[in-house]
Amino acid sequence: MANMYRSSRHREDGLSEVIGFVLILGLIVVVSSLYLAYGVPAQGRESEILHMNEVKDQFVSYKLSLDSLFNNNQVDTTVSNSFTLGTSGGFTQGTFSFIPILSPVNSGGTFAINERTVEPETLNITSYSLIYNNSVKYKVDLPAQVNYTPNHVYVNISTPAVLNQNGIFGVTVNGTTWNTIINLTPRVSFYQNYVYVATNPCPTSPNGSVLEIANNKCLVPINIYNYTRSDLTITITKGNIVTMQNYPVYENVVPGITYTLDLMDDAYGLKSLTTPPQYISLRNTLGSITATGNITYDFTEMNPYTISPIPLGSIEYRAQNNYWIPQNYYYQMGGVFLGQMEGNVTYKLPPEITFSYANHTDTDPSKNIVTVNINALTIAPDNRGVVGGNSPIQIKSTLTNITTMPFVKGTVNTKYIIIGINTTSNQSREMWKNYFGYTATVAGIPHYSQGTVGTTETFIRINGYDESDSLYDINVIASNATYATTVHGVGGIVQ
Repeated sequence: MANMYRSSRHREDGLSEVIGFVLILGLIVVVSSLYLAYGVPAQGRESEILHMNEVKDQFVSYKLSLDSLFNNNQVDTTVSNSFTLGTSGGFTQGTFSFIPILSPVNSGGTFAINERTVEPETLNITSYSLIYNNSVKYKVDLPAQVNYTPNHVYVNISTPAVLNQNGIFGVTVNGTTWNTIINLTPRVSFYQNYVYVATNPCPTSPNGSVLEIANNKCLVPINIYNYTRSDLTITITKGNIVTMQNYPVYENVVPGITYTLDLMDDAYGLKSLTTPPQYISLRNTLGSITATGNITYDFTEMNPYTISPIPLGSIEYRAQNNYWIPQNYYYQMGGVFLGQMEGNVTYKLPPEITFSYANHTDTDPSKNIVTVNINALTIAPDNRGVVGGNSPIQIKSTLTNITTMPFVKGTVNTKYIIIGINTTSNQSREMWKNYFGYTATVAGIPHYSQGTVGTTETFIRINGYDESDSLYDINVIASNATYATTVHGVGGIVQ
């Protein structure tokens, strides 16, 4: 009996060791399962959040690089920027990360140039503006306010039907720091002739010019004026200093003919003094003469003025996150944008379309100016490229050209302007609508409206201070810069 008892006890001791080992394995399995279920996704989520922040910073750096080329007019200059497509384990710092199954799965991404939409996204601009034009000129009759540096200040002098030595006429044209006198000046020659006069006695003169001859006849001098011609002359005074006096512009003028002088001719030296704002007057000062004048600019008034749609282009990173919300970052029009799965698109850095309003006084509408700045920084539409994977890539961008849109440079040049973005992306359209409205509201633009054209374009119309569009109260400053962009991948898929 004793032997049987000892055998049974030995068997029970062995069973307890097995049970303990099984329990330890079970505990390890439970801990591992919990780590796989919660720890690994948490690590992966943290890694992907850190990676998306890095991507954001890389897009900000890319924007600053392109801005630097544009602001410094560095045409044909290339900049290189690096982007990280995936986590590639670089952000994995878990306790068991040396065991592959206990490490987060590396995320990847796709980098694309001009692949956001099938139809190109475009910038559209329509306005009522003063536009530089080589064939059609804009004229304002004198007297007039100078709001832009004039190319010409014409003065037209119509000569009378009869010209003689008594025909002295004059016109005065005044600027702020200068004035001119334009005269129709007769030219005469003077000499003396003597005639016989029978008097008793002969008259005498202080200089003894009267001669007495026989038979009570006197030889008396007579002044003779011989009219030869009339000249059109100009006298110029700058800051109370006469710099040109009675200079003949036209000699031997013809009666009944109109002659034109351009006060902005380099010979007169008035162009540098005729800068806005100033008032130029014209008035007759001598005699009766017909004089008119106008300020002529090398631009014309256009309503509507419409630019050809500008393809915006884009560079875009599409994240393929396993543990975090899939996000898309893209650069367009000088802005950095973020799109997420739930459909929202927001801007991390605003695009290069800005508004401001200088409200000096409600009683002087000419000083209530809205300024619209548009820098259309675009990616060349024929650039294409797609890289996929999780390796680093390099983007090379070259500023190929900068074109200034032909809005007149000056204090104001526009009565209204419509800025539209055409895109087939509903999320992007909504983002642009919100951006336009928010920017105009913050700037205090007094009169603006928003709307859509068809199903693909959202726009803002700015009327400035004068809602009726009868005044030039908007200053538009606009340019278009184009970048040639290529993508260079290290590994991954290149198309």
